[in-house]
Amino acid sequence: MKKFKKITKYIVNGLNMVNAIILVLSPIWGWNLDKISKTIIGLAGIISTYLVSGKLFEKEEEEWKQEYYKTMIVESLQITN
Repeated sequence: MKKFKKITKYIVNGLNMVNAIILVLSPIWGWNLDKISKTIIGLAGIISTYLVSGKLFEKEEEEWKQEYYKTMIVESLQITN
């Protein structure tokens, strides 16, 4: 899964670079690439949202585990006392 996330980060960076090139060259050369640029922005946004939400779920799960273990330790100390 880590490899997949790393690849998707490179894809997002690549899409953003291509989009920057399109945005810079379009007015210079008179190209009308607005639809392509908007599509790239949408794809990068979707992938970025996936990456961020995955991190949030992992963080939430880790916090839940830590809270669970704290509770177990407190309960075990109360039982022994």
